Amino acid sequence: MIRLRTGIPLLSELDAHLKSDDYSRHVEFNRKFLAANDAAMEQYGKLWAKDTFRLWSRRWEYPFVAQRVLELAAAAPAGEFVRILDAGSGVTYFPYYICANLPQAEFVCYDSNPSYHPMFAAINGVNPSAKVKFVEGMLQKMPLEPASMDAICCISVLEHTSNYSEILDEFVRVLKPGGLLALTFDLSLDGKFELPKTQAKQLLREIGEKFDAPDDVDLIAELDRMDDPKASGILTTDHYRETQPDLLPWKYPMLKAAKDLALGHGWTGGFRSKSIYCLDVRKK
Repeated sequence: MIRLRTGIPLLSELDAHLKSDDYSRHVEFNRKFLAANDAAMEQYGKLWAKDTFRLWSRRWEYPFVAQRVLELAAAAPAGEFVRILDAGSGVTYFPYYICANLPQAEFVCYDSNPSYHPMFAAINGVNPSAKVKFVEGMLQKMPLEPASMDAICCISVLEHTSNYSEILDEFVRVLKPGGLLALTFDLSLDGKFELPKTQAKQLLREIGEKFDAPDDVDLIAELDRMDDPKASGILTTDHYRETQPDLLPWKYPMLKAAKDLALGHGWTGGFRSKSIYCLDVRKK
């Protein structure tokens, strides 16, 4: 199995990943999940995307986070439950994939959207063996006990929030000592949207203050790949606009462009020039 690297993924790394057995397992599980839960996912698709896994960065993000969670579980004592929180979960195949590969998993999907309750109820009816529950609320103040989670997954959420410092503090509060935070977030390459390089540096500094990062990567230096995306060969939405625009998530670009113009961003065409950052850290 190719271990997906912490930092900003390269297109060459993505190409190798897309040919791997690990990626194929995600694809096949997601295909069966969508077929078995068509009605619930149809409802979710009206809000976001029915098949989030096929989007430009998720084909890397979900397998990256899954690898880190499964590595954590492999080091846990045999038979011990592993409690996992998906912070800002949406409704996806991901928690059910983890549960299928980790029978001792107890998974809490946490999001602020109340319409997800019946979707999870329907999916759990089809997947009774998966220990997945949905909890509604805000990330800044979660109704969870201190030191109650072995791992937190947060996939492309923080960049859409305000006061991410408070959210990081909540992650610290609910994680057990040595617990895993597997985090991904968007990077704005043109600096118009979330997260531009300067703000991403500040986020990474705060993460470094509150968590232990892997020794083999300089989290902040990794951001220098943003300075010349083509020369760096990083994964970007610009690449997919030129090659596979159907993998981009923006359904109504002209409406988004009009809103951007009204908010003073200039004419964007409803497009976001982005890359993605993926990292895993441990509670100190």
